[in-house]
Amino acid sequence: MPRGLRIALVPTVATPVRRVGSASVESVVWLLARELTALGHAVTVFGTAGSEVHGELVATVPGPYGRAGAPEDWNLSEWINLSRALQESGRFDVLHAHAYLWGIPLEPLSRVPMVHTLHVMPGPDQAMLLRTHPNAWVTALSHAQWALFPDVAPRIVVPSAVDESAFTFQPSPGDYALFLGRFIPQKGALRAIAAARALALPLRMAAPMSRYYREAIEPHVDGRTVIYEGEVAGAERDALLGGARVLLYPLAAPEPFGLVQVEAMRCGTPVAAMAIGASPEIVEEGLTGACAADDAAFEDAVTRCLALDRRVVHDRAAARFSARQMALDYVGVYEECLAGAPRRGTS
Repeated sequence: MPRGLRIALVPTVATPVRRVGSASVESVVWLLARELTALGHAVTVFGTAGSEVHGELVATVPGPYGRAGAPEDWNLSEWINLSRALQESGRFDVLHAHAYLWGIPLEPLSRVPMVHTLHVMPGPDQAMLLRTHPNAWVTALSHAQWALFPDVAPRIVVPSAVDESAFTFQPSPGDYALFLGRFIPQKGALRAIAAARALALPLRMAAPMSRYYREAIEPHVDGRTVIYEGEVAGAERDALLGGARVLLYPLAAPEPFGLVQVEAMRCGTPVAAMAIGASPEIVEEGLTGACAADDAAFEDAVTRCLALDRRVVHDRAAARFSARQMALDYVGVYEECLAGAPRRGTS
């Protein structure tokens, strides 16, 4: 039997890499490390002290940005983490960086091949990187992620996944809609409030407090039709997602993926989304949710979701966004990269 790969994973360092309480990039890296380890690979994660990973942890900074003695400058924290991984790269077969594509111009300093995954929407600078480094191995989270830059859009798409053990199928939800996400204009919280009120659905909203919440959202919170739940994690997040009749995801700006949509589906909760960014790739129309082409169509999308079979919602999410499949897909990328196959990134 061939030996497993020695894989270095380099997340961002906004939070520790843990099962509960991580930010989105760190949570995906935690899950990927778990699955790669279960597949027989030797995994090392470079991240903050206090991370709890499957495999080896190399703690490069004492905490997240500006905490526990870590640099206040988040860029500096990221550079420290990435540089340490490059310094130790000779210990591995492949280095998989999840840090804003910053590793691409540093590839000549790595003693092993590198794979790069961007977890945000790219801009002109990221497109420039791919144009000037056409042989870099870059994966995308969705086809929509690089839609603005078709000349460099990676053809290697590996959707993110969630920890299936953290989300419980709930066949009998409560009588409320849910908004779960940051309180920023791009997330569409006001649109969610308007749709829920038009359909006489109580709306529960869960996210950290922010200035935008206090200025734009809090005036609508009355404790009956609109209820603020605060920030939720772990079992509380699972219960809130599973108890919702529908997750409202009315984005005003495109996103490269959107993990909370998969989290909701894992609980059997359908998703009403706007048809922008990756949502149309995640939400299967009439099976796991509905997408609206514009604001006027969003209420109808919510109504269509209320009639969907929650068991089908769960089963489709389990089949399409498996953590094991995510790991297998990345292993396939690592193996092709190590074999010296031509990069499949550009059209």
